[in-house]
Amino acid sequence: MVGFSGGLDSTVLLHAAHCLARTADFDLSALHVHHGLSANADLWAGSCAQVCQGMDVPLTVLRVDVPSGTGEGVEAAARRVRHKALADHPADWILLAHHADDQAETVLHNLLRGTGVRGAAAMPESRGRVLRPLLGLPRDALLAYARSCRLVWIEDESNADRRYTRNFLRHQILPAITSRFPRAGAQLAAAASRFSEADSLLEDLAALDLKDNPPEFPLPLSLFRELPDARARNLLRAMLTWHHAQPPDERRLNEFVRQLQTAGNDRHPRIELGRYALWCEAGRLHFKKLA
Repeated sequence: MVGFSGGLDSTVLLHAAHCLARTADFDLSALHVHHGLSANADLWAGSCAQVCQGMDVPLTVLRVDVPSGTGEGVEAAARRVRHKALADHPADWILLAHHADDQAETVLHNLLRGTGVRGAAAMPESRGRVLRPLLGLPRDALLAYARSCRLVWIEDESNADRRYTRNFLRHQILPAITSRFPRAGAQLAAAASRFSEADSLLEDLAALDLKDNPPEFPLPLSLFRELPDARARNLLRAMLTWHHAQPPDERRLNEFVRQLQTAGNDRHPRIELGRYALWCEAGRLHFKKLA
């Protein structure tokens, strides 16, 4: 299944997958996630339906609600809802159209957000059923392919709105960096691969630091108190990641781990973010999703 927005990137991916499906032994379908955030959302869904009909590719249009008031912003909330819709699809393989320029943008965005090694690793080419076959290609290559095949795609007007952080990076910051460092995009994408290797090693270390405990909450506080600071922080990051929760920024994470290691039995450190809470009780670290 191709995640199909109707834009340039996913149109190229759908066309390429369709060409392969003519001779390869697989069934191809597409999923369009209808956020309803734009006045043009219905037109985009209609355009996707026309493209898929022309290729004889079955299309599912899934309408979703993007929650507000979660503290993560419209851009992040829409991305989270979209990813869940894609992950819930029963296809054997889910193809996404991220490319090398997206990878460079994600690395820079995550570094500026202070997300650490995992964030800097950005997007993997494959994880479980999810594949990103275009991740090694720059956007210019996709554009050349689309023009050579005379493909038609839609332009999301919000992509030009620099109030959104990713658009600001894409249209203003990355071009400025590239004017001084022409291979910046490729170098950032290559750095993501190296960060991914480092992240894998850190996960292995966290698994060792669990000792005989399963990777489930609640965890004994003694695990964090017996570890050096850096490894205690690494264990907490890994546990949150394994539970599909975004770790807090470094400042809050560092302070919370310090409290875990030093708080007396009469103190109950707690940290509550938009979508989950962590707290200490009876000598154990507890975790609960809030949304």
